[in-house]
Amino acid sequence: MRASPISTAAIALWVVAMPAAVQAEQPKRLPQVGVFVPPLPAGYDPANNPFSQAMLEGLKALGYVEGRSIHIELRVATNPEEAAAMARDLVEHKVDVVVAVGPQLIEVAKRATDSIPIVILACDRADRLVATIARPGGNITGMACISSDISAKRLQLLHEIVPRLSRVAVLFNGEAPGKVEELRDIAAAAKTLEIEIQPADVRNGSGFTAAFAAIKGRDPQALIALADPLIFEHIKEIAAFAAEQRLPSTYGFREFCDVGGLLCYGSNLQAQFGRFGYFIDKILKGTKAGDIPVEEPAALELIVNAKVAKSLDITLPTSILISAHELIE
Repeated sequence: MRASPISTAAIALWVVAMPAAVQAEQPKRLPQVGVFVPPLPAGYDPANNPFSQAMLEGLKALGYVEGRSIHIELRVATNPEEAAAMARDLVEHKVDVVVAVGPQLIEVAKRATDSIPIVILACDRADRLVATIARPGGNITGMACISSDISAKRLQLLHEIVPRLSRVAVLFNGEAPGKVEELRDIAAAAKTLEIEIQPADVRNGSGFTAAFAAIKGRDPQALIALADPLIFEHIKEIAAFAAEQRLPSTYGFREFCDVGGLLCYGSNLQAQFGRFGYFIDKILKGTKAGDIPVEEPAALELIVNAKVAKSLDITLPTSILISAHELIE
């Protein structure tokens, strides 16, 4: 049977139009965010933890839902070589924004791209990474924990808590940007307080056994752990060591007190992860990263583990009890 001219034209039109119709039905590319983070302490799920949940909640409050209106590419880097490869992968993936946490990964991300916007969480002075806090310039913006700038304050708090404090061990990663300077700040404060500082440098996960042995051999009366991704990854081991040696210990973030540290003074990391959404939203809506001011914490928290104080036979001074934002009983 011979097709009529009308039916033949209709079929031809359908064949020509079909690819465009199929293409129109395909979902649009979602905004891509590369999240570039160091390992978390043992027991934390890399993809489902309080920090990632805070970030997702911050995005959700601005209308972004993972898998529906935004896509997250998570990368957890355990060593420098892996970090460099992952940064290159995110660039090749053509993500719209890179989120980088910690000084080492921020430096790796900076080397990988000078065009993709980078939103940082730096727990050292951010003015080392940008032109100015108010106007960062380049492709970087984000947040600073100002952890390094308040280390001397942590020593002063220990001095209030521990009677006749004269020897303090300081556990730090000498390869982490800013930590040597932070140690100097503590040493300057210690001189005023007539306290001897006993540095213990640890640069990788296998170095903690030797660092702990060195600390033990010097017979300190307290322990300060300087915040960086390596130290944070091992906070459970550090807290366990401090408990075993009956050392009052202090750190920059409340997570340390949650696992047995005595005193934590610094920014709220989970709240800062929640703020990533603000920066991502601004960038996706067209604001240049370099035009968005870097944020410093609006407030610092003093968390005290009263249960640990009791186990160490420490009577917490009234000044500490009044100042504490939270007492862990």
